[in-house]
Formats: sequence, C-alpha cells, structure tokens
Amino acid sequence: MCGICGWFGPAQAAGPELTAAMTVPLQHRGPDDLGIEGGDGWSLGFRRLSILDLSPLGHQPMRSPDGSCWLAFNGEIYNYLELRRELERAGEAFQSGSDTEVLLRLLMRLGAGALPLLNGMFALAFVDTKQRSFMLARDRLGVKPLYYWDQKGHLRFASELKGLLACPDAPREIDRSAVAQYLALGYLPGETCIFEGYRKLPPGHVLAGSLDRPHAASLAPYWDLTLNDDPARRSASPAELDELESLLFDAVRIRLRSDVPVGVFLSGGIDSGLVAAMAAKTGKAPLALTVGFAEEQWDESALARTTAAHAGLEHRVIPQRAGELSDIDRLAWLFDEPFGDPSALPSFTLCEAAASHATVFLSGDGGDEAFGGYRRYVESARREGLIRAAGRFGLALGAASRLLPQASLARYQLSKLSLPDWGAAAVFDELPDDPVMDDCIHPDLRPFLRNASSPVWERWRMSRGAPLTARQQKLDYSLYLPDDVLVKVDRASMAHSIEVRSPLLDVRIVEWAARLPRACLLDHSQGKLPLRALAARFLPEVTGRSPKRGFGVPLGDWFREPAGRAMVRERLLDRGGRERGFWSLNGVERILGLHSSGRSRDFGLLLWRLLMLEAWCRHYAAGPAQHRRAQSRLQGAVA
Repeated sequence: MCGICGWFGPAQAAGPELTAAMTVPLQHRGPDDLGIEGGDGWSLGFRRLSILDLSPLGHQPMRSPDGSCWLAFNGEIYNYLELRRELERAGEAFQSGSDTEVLLRLLMRLGAGALPLLNGMFALAFVDTKQRSFMLARDRLGVKPLYYWDQKGHLRFASELKGLLACPDAPREIDRSAVAQYLALGYLPGETCIFEGYRKLPPGHVLAGSLDRPHAASLAPYWDLTLNDDPARRSASPAELDELESLLFDAVRIRLRSDVPVGVFLSGGIDSGLVAAMAAKTGKAPLALTVGFAEEQWDESALARTTAAHAGLEHRVIPQRAGELSDIDRLAWLFDEPFGDPSALPSFTLCEAAASHATVFLSGDGGDEAFGGYRRYVESARREGLIRAAGRFGLALGAASRLLPQASLARYQLSKLSLPDWGAAAVFDELPDDPVMDDCIHPDLRPFLRNASSPVWERWRMSRGAPLTARQQKLDYSLYLPDDVLVKVDRASMAHSIEVRSPLLDVRIVEWAARLPRACLLDHSQGKLPLRALAARFLPEVTGRSPKRGFGVPLGDWFREPAGRAMVRERLLDRGGRERGFWSLNGVERILGLHSSGRSRDFGLLLWRLLMLEAWCRHYAAGPAQHRRAQSRLQGAVA
C-alpha cells in the first residue's frame, strides 16, 4: 500500500512543487520511497510502502519502456503473476518483479478494459502522453480511497483529502449539509465530502479524460454486484461448499505473496479462523497475531490460541493498549473527514501494536457483508412479520412517538418502527433520524438535518421489491462497507505503515455468495451458514460455537466518569464550541446530564461523534498555517 497524488491540466504554475507539497501529508502511507514525475499538463506523486520487489525497479511513478505512459498506483494486484504469464505469452518482457509493471503493461494494451481482469485492491492514476489522456480508477469494493478536486480547468487527486488540502490555494468551505449527514450516520457517504467542491471516486468506477480538458472527464462504472433474489430456502450443497473452499484457499494463497513478513490477524471467530486455516494449508504458515484485551467480555485470545494450535501456526498475543479519550485528536487528523465509528480506536491501537511484528496482515473483514453475518440481518429476518406490520401502522406509531419525551428510549424505538417500506430493517442498529438530534444541534444546522439520512433512504428505495436480506446487503455494500468499514481499516493500518489484505473481499468470493439464494446464507438463528459449514471442516468445534464479539469501546462508562464529563465540557461547552455553530450548548448539556444520571438512554455514541467533530474542526477548519502546524505535531505523534 502506498499514497498517490498529482494533477492534470494546463497552466499549473507550481509544477512539481505543487505535487511535492501534496506528498508530504501522505508520508505515513509510504515511508520507504518518494517519487515525483511530470510533463506537459500532468504530474504524478508517489509515497511507497515497499512490499513486492523491494529494489529500485519497483519505484513509482513507473514509466513504460518507450517513456510514453506513466503509472502511480496504491494497493496490490493479487493475481499479477497469472496476468504476467499471459502477457509474456503475448510477447511482453518485464524488467521487475512488481505488480506495478504488470498493471502498467495491461493498461497500455487494454486501457480501462484491463480493470475487470484485476483481482486486488487499488487506486491508480495512469497517463498516456501520446494520446494526451489520463485515467483514475478505484477497486470494485472501495478498499483503497481516492479523492479529487476539479476546478479552473484542471484536476487534482490524492489518496487522502489531506493531500489536496496541502495545496496553498485549497478551498476549505465546510459543507453544512455534510456535517448534518455525519451527525446522523457517524460517517460521510461516498457522494459527500466535508468540504465543498471535493469528491471521492466511487468504488468500481473509472474517471477518464484529456490532459488538455480534465474538467470534462467522464465517470463510468466498470463493475456492479447483483444479488440473487430467489426466495428458495435451501442449504449450500456439498459441491457448492467444495467450490467455496477452493475459492477461499486461492484467495488466501495469492494474498500471501509478499517480499516482506506477513501475519494473520486472528480473533476467536470463524472468519479470521478460516483465513488462518487456509494460510496454514498453503504451507507458508504466517505468524498469527491476536489482540489481548484486559476486559474479559472482549478478550478472545484463548479461542484464538486454540484455532492457531489446530492449524499449526505460531501464535502471539499482543496486549491491546487501552484506547483513551485523549486519542481523539490523533484519530481526527488521520481520518481527514469527521469519522464517528468508535471501533476506529481499537483498530488504530491494534495496528499500532502489530506494526512491530510484520508489514502485511491478512484479516477476516468482508465475511459479514457477503455471507449475512451481521446481527441485524438475522434479527430482521426473525422479526420480518413485525417490521411489515409496523410499517402498515407507521403514521399512527409516528404520531404516538411524538407524544413521548424527546430523549426517551420508547420514542426512539417507536420512531424506528414507524418507518415505511420496511425501513426499520434499514436502520436496525441505529436510527439516523434520532429525535434527540433536534435538541443537540445548532439551530442554524437544523434545516440540513431534514435530509441528513437521505443517503440511506435513496439506496433503500433502489432495492424495493427485493427480499429483506438482499436489501440490507445492497445497502451495506453501497454505504456501510465502503464508507465506514473500509475507511476505518485503510486509515488505521496506513497510520502505522502496514497493509491489511482481506481474502473474504476477493471478488470471486463476493460474487459466489451473491449467486446463492439469501436463505442459503442465514436462517432465523444465525448467519454465515456456508462459512460455518467450512468451519466444521477446518476449525475446532468451540470456534464455530463462539458468539461474535467485535471491537468494543466502553463509551457509556467513559462519559459517566469525571474525566469523560470534563472533556465534553472542555471541548463542547466552551466558547469555541459556541463559535463552531454545529451543536447547541444547552442541548449537549442536557444530553450529558441525562447520560450521566444512568436513568435514560445511553448517549455515549452521540457524545463521541460530537467530540470527534470538534477535534476534526481543530485540525481542518482552521487556516492552512494552523493546519500545517497541527499536521506536523500529529505526524510526529503517529510516527
């Protein structure tokens, strides 16, 4: 993994100096090498984390033998050896052992037609100086990020928003509707950026255009996922499970390709357990690392130790540094945009501890989305009748909810049940239109709150008519996975210059699971049925029986303790909080009081989101000079 940046278009007075400035805040993504190249109407910048072909032959930006084409590429092409052999049969000769050179030759031959051939995670920038054209592209599921900004006849791009903000003339006009969306969802959807004028390249899309007219570039998808809507209730057949086993083994095998040490993040669950078992089956036997938690309810080290021993892998438990409220400032800088998923904190500290053991890690991410593993899928399937019935009486339930106290749990639950079109299943875990939000946010922001949940409902309407589980999966594939889960993993790992690879996000496995009827994936008691069947072949029985734990953060307890309450008052209720104009000081005071009393709903998550927003404002809502000073301090802290 690495960081890329650059620009296209005429009249770039700063030239390579502009690109050099953009690479500075991306150093954590690639501390091993720096490359900047450019020509008439273009410039590419690159920060390298060396993983394949550690020699100078893997340097980027990489040029074609005739010097006409250039490539800067972040990520990994896992099937590069297979693609290389095909190219060699077609007459190509290679100078390096890198996947970058294979990708460069493919793009020269096929252009955007090469993208469907790639099995990997990537964001890339390709320039053809003969054709005077460029291409930006992103992997199918959105594992690797890419931001861009096009104005004044030119286009700039970078792996992280902070790369674009490093430009001296970068605008910083906050989009207030984006602030409202963040407070409603806890993250920003792909179509939204916290600053006006900036955009994110959507997953599975390519942006192509002319170096002379980059503002007129066209955006097009090259991949889409179709889920089987067949209502048939059956189990996966033995032949289908054999096929899944073969796919998972190969997905793990090609993700073990590396010229630096590789490990496996091993929890006590079946997803990472299967990845570890398949890794052992390849004969390469990577080191298995497990996070050890002091809190017994989160600690899975004993289960992981049993799985590792069963697979024959060396196993180490690394103590998880307890996440603290003081980590908020580091997280806010790293995530560029407000990011309110509290599991970012243990993910960050996990990667921090793991970095001293290896550079590349395999993980079990992706199993819940592909195989229906989230609790909301199972619970919604179990309660589908209630969700349907409640939707028919939505107006009455909504009216009844408004008679209850705004901050009450009963009003929150009734508001969720009153949603039409089975909407309670779309927001099963959390209601974005939380009634209490009206009281918490600044009056000037309230008009934007009315449409803050539109990213959810626009996607939900597009799947109308499909089975309930299929609708939930489509929503997660288009919103929660790319804009929350994968953002979290990318930023947490890149903060410590390590790469995380997820075999269960292999496109072949995702499409295999999509072809099955939804009832093959889950029933009314548990999800991930095909993976559980594989677990019976490869994992200890106790692993398959263990409940899902995940990364927990005790937000409720934190904000009832003196230190937590003091931080809320210091950060949100001072004069600076009033000047931000995003939250109501009286409303936050009331929510903190209700939460501290222990006699109401738990508002720990809302308080966390507000604190993350305030910390983000400190770094990014300030002027460029203050931002550069904050960036320098925090880069030193991360390093």
